Amino acid sequence: MIEDADRRMRDADRRIRDLDSRLDDLESDHQRLSDKFGYTEDLDHELRSLRSDISSCEGKIEELDEELRDSVTETDQAVKRLVQHVRLLEGQLMASGGAQLADLDTFTTAQRGLARSMERGWQARSLLLSDHERSTFQHRLRYQGETAEQHQQHRTTVIDTVGTMATTRYGSSAHTQAANKLREALAREQNLRESLDRQTLLAKEAQDALAADTKTRTDKQSVMSAGTKAERQLTTALSNRLADAVSARAVLPTWFVTVLGSAPPASGTQKWLETATQVLLYRLTYNVTDQVVALGSKPSDADRHRREWYDRLIKDLRRW
Repeated sequence: MIEDADRRMRDADRRIRDLDSRLDDLESDHQRLSDKFGYTEDLDHELRSLRSDISSCEGKIEELDEELRDSVTETDQAVKRLVQHVRLLEGQLMASGGAQLADLDTFTTAQRGLARSMERGWQARSLLLSDHERSTFQHRLRYQGETAEQHQQHRTTVIDTVGTMATTRYGSSAHTQAANKLREALAREQNLRESLDRQTLLAKEAQDALAADTKTRTDKQSVMSAGTKAERQLTTALSNRLADAVSARAVLPTWFVTVLGSAPPASGTQKWLETATQVLLYRLTYNVTDQVVALGSKPSDADRHRREWYDRLIKDLRRW
């Protein structure tokens, strides 16, 4: 019904655009004929008729738009009633003991150990400079190096020019050119020297930050590698567990159904599975046991990684 209304609206809109185009052409013709012959009463009548047709079509467009909005509202309400009915049926099945329940909240000691290893890897990685920070510090050092090189070149120019002036006769063309060159070189050398002085502190800061980052990467490499490996293992294990539960048509927990539905959608199934797996991984990592709210309470800003993960999942779950 919605698709039909939408199609009808597009057709009507196209017809209006065609009428507008015809009207513009006729008005142009009308003006030319009026200028040439003076009498164009029939054309005036036709133009008024077209204007009336367009007004009628605009009214129909408004009616179709209202009909489409009503259809969307009715469909949304129907979907909500269907979801509520499915949940009621699932609750009845669970109460009767006639349905297999999906266990998505029980984790082994080994899995909890992997979750701790994964979190330690995140913590170690948080000590590193971001790609943007590293790039900024590297740029500072490169800029200082380029400035120092230019400064040295102008110092050399100053020395060479002074030598030329010492070996040429005062007032000669060569002496005068050397004097002009010396003034320019001295001014440029002074500007570069002042620029180097301003860059010294920033360059030292960048050098220290990059050196510390390199040391941290070396010291924490094993922890970060173990964390990455643990995350990969847990993601695979939890994804397989969820896929098995769906294949067995097991009744999924309330907290899961609330945000992801009772079954994977026909389209975007892989994305649905990835999002659901991330929710399981989040609950495991932070020991979320709430049976209604999938991600538990909103974390504070103090735990930066958890808050960013939470916000990302909240955004992804809106799709489902």
